[in-house]
Amino acid sequence: MIHLLWISLVIFFGLLAWRRLARIQTWWLDALQWVAAGGAAVAAGGIVFSYLADGRLEFLHPWAFVFLLFPLAVLWVHVSVRNVFTRTLSYPLTHLRVVQTSLRVLLTRWLPVSLYTLALLFMTAALARPVRVDKAALPPTEGIDIVLLLDVSASMQKDDFYPNRFVAAQRTALNFIEQRITDRIGLVAFAKAALLQAPLTLDHEALEEYIRALYLGIVDATATAIGDGLAVATNHLKDSKAKSKVIILLTDGDSNAGAIDPRLAAKAAAAYGIRVYTIGTAAAPQAGSYTNQKDEINEGLLLEIATATGGKFYRAKDERELAHIYDTINELERTTFTADSSIHRTDVYHPLLLLALCLLAAGLVLEKLFLIKVP
Repeated sequence: MIHLLWISLVIFFGLLAWRRLARIQTWWLDALQWVAAGGAAVAAGGIVFSYLADGRLEFLHPWAFVFLLFPLAVLWVHVSVRNVFTRTLSYPLTHLRVVQTSLRVLLTRWLPVSLYTLALLFMTAALARPVRVDKAALPPTEGIDIVLLLDVSASMQKDDFYPNRFVAAQRTALNFIEQRITDRIGLVAFAKAALLQAPLTLDHEALEEYIRALYLGIVDATATAIGDGLAVATNHLKDSKAKSKVIILLTDGDSNAGAIDPRLAAKAAAAYGIRVYTIGTAAAPQAGSYTNQKDEINEGLLLEIATATGGKFYRAKDERELAHIYDTINELERTTFTADSSIHRTDVYHPLLLLALCLLAAGLVLEKLFLIKVP
């Protein structure tokens, strides 16, 4: 539009200057000058239209703007061509006459034809069928499907983490969720039994509320069934269409309950293409309040589960190490989810058509009732 505006203005003023200097008066120069003026008007209107529309309006039938030649032809005929067919009488000394044109004469000559021309312009714009475009589209996002498998057995209340293992696990899980904006994340809590707390979701605020609402004893906390918890998480992830599916298993002990062997559950997860990252959360035997006890975590089992599924095993001896482990997992491979999008178009030609009809009616009323030409 900018280029059309500049080209039209250059042609218009170039012709105007040439005609003034060469004193040339021909009908084809008049026509060319009117075409240039029309092109400049259309370009200027398009620029203003695009600015006001802010990219939300478009024309479904842009070919209709060819009919803009009609209002330009109306003006050209009114100004130039009609003089060819008008017979005038010459009187002596008419060159000494002072021509005085009243406002009524100017209105009679120009107002009706201007209204007709504007009506044709708006009709042409309506014929081009302008529509308002509302795009409810989200850009494609990247993410993976993750299930947090959290141990809620009684041993998670021990205080080798501050204030205890369970609260530290809650805090680091919440921080992890805040960093995974585009991932679908679910939650499974397990102790002697396993329970799905939250399905895979992008509503992370709701998921965070579920994590905050967890408490020790939400299921029977007298034992730890790692195999059952892993089976529940796997069952929830197996039908996911994501290219990357991950379970983050956090526990502070060994599997001593449940109907499913953890190694068998790991093989099932691997068969569905699910990687399991295992995290042991307990201080070394010589640290904390339980220095006389053996290591509570079965590192060999957690390492077997991680290795069988292509994941990794981590040992967190304090909350800082636990946060670092989650940061490491945060660098996992991402996959693309194609977001749904919809484009809604609404016709907006009705006001243009109504305005054109009003201008046409106003021109007819003025011409026939108020601005009557007397022969």
